[in-house]
Amino acid sequence: MSSLPFNNNPAYFRGNFQLEPITAVFKQHLELICFLLIAFILLGNELIENNEKQRVLADPQKNDFFYVDYRAIDPSSDARFRYVPMKVLNITDDIFTFKVGNIAHTTPVSPDQHAKFDKALLLRNYYRVDNLVLNKSQVDELVSTGAIYDARRPRNIYINGWMVLHIKELATE
Repeated sequence: MSSLPFNNNPAYFRGNFQLEPITAVFKQHLELICFLLIAFILLGNELIENNEKQRVLADPQKNDFFYVDYRAIDPSSDARFRYVPMKVLNITDDIFTFKVGNIAHTTPVSPDQHAKFDKALLLRNYYRVDNLVLNKSQVDELVSTGAIYDARRPRNIYINGWMVLHIKELATE
């Protein structure tokens, strides 16, 4: 038996490629290949989410969601429950009107965690009663300091498969 991964048969050189050596190498290093594939998928997903965040922050629109450390806006707020979602209600003349989420977390969590179980639609008190009004320079400062740590734009009424808007909110546009 030859030590080469192919035999010296002239059929090999005409394009009759043999798969046995490749499948043997694949079977021998299956764990490494699976690890690299999973790492590639996770890194790709992180890159896609970061690009979406940058796209939303560069051009905010109505119904976008910003995930913010609320203590940067109101230092007198409770330090234990500081990470909240904010929905953009309106943008006019560089003035942003937000609806601030009433359910907060102690650590920065993903947009999925904020919207989990479709809380934004099921709970009446998911948003605070009063709106928050900020100008563009204040929003830019929050982004540059990292207080706004994530941003998402719903596709239709969903963010990553979780409902965050009522259909009637889309019909008003």
